[in-house]
Amino acid sequence: MAVSARAWVFAGGDFFIEHVPFDEMDEHDQIICVDGGVAHCLAAGLQPTLLVGDFDSVDSQLLAQESLADVPRRTYPTCKAASDLELALELLTEDPPESVIILGISGGRTDHMLFNWMLPALRHWPFSLMLIDGTTCCRVLQGQDKCEFRALAGTTISLLAQVTAMGVSTSGLQYTLADATLDIGSTRGLSNVVHDELVSVKLDSGTLLVLINNDENHDENHDERQE
Repeated sequence: MAVSARAWVFAGGDFFIEHVPFDEMDEHDQIICVDGGVAHCLAAGLQPTLLVGDFDSVDSQLLAQESLADVPRRTYPTCKAASDLELALELLTEDPPESVIILGISGGRTDHMLFNWMLPALRHWPFSLMLIDGTTCCRVLQGQDKCEFRALAGTTISLLAQVTAMGVSTSGLQYTLADATLDIGSTRGLSNVVHDELVSVKLDSGTLLVLINNDENHDENHDERQE
């Protein structure tokens, strides 16, 4: 697989075309379809660069389309020790891009969705990870890491530790953290609120999900909290 700065991975979960940030795509990006994710990719008018999976949840007529005839495929047996999405991420480690964005990661069976969302904690990935679904754009921080982004005041931001997150410091949020430790499953990072336009989250060690919610109403009341 040729190395590119960014790889878009279409998984087979819930998907709407509005989830795709087309303005961030580049013609040199990889577009990888995981099993049923090929239907989402084609619905968005995009051409895959690689198909991955056992293809047990894809219509055979769709796979037989002429537009997919020359697209490389990594085909796996149905009986295997990893999900198709995990296999796709492992493939990307062979020639890692700078960043990987996964769409179609939520919805469907609860166990599938939970395993999808736990994949960032599986290992220290050699690329940055972002997960996008209908309500959330999630940036993944691992090890000594940091992210900065702009968001509308009032946007709900949650910080969820998948591996105990140490040295968590934030700016631009209503409830600030300074060199804090967030334990796995702790709700201390739930439902923070953007206070300044520029938000920064810094991590010293662990794995931390920075969940930026697509709030429809930034003026709604938020839970009372104490830090």
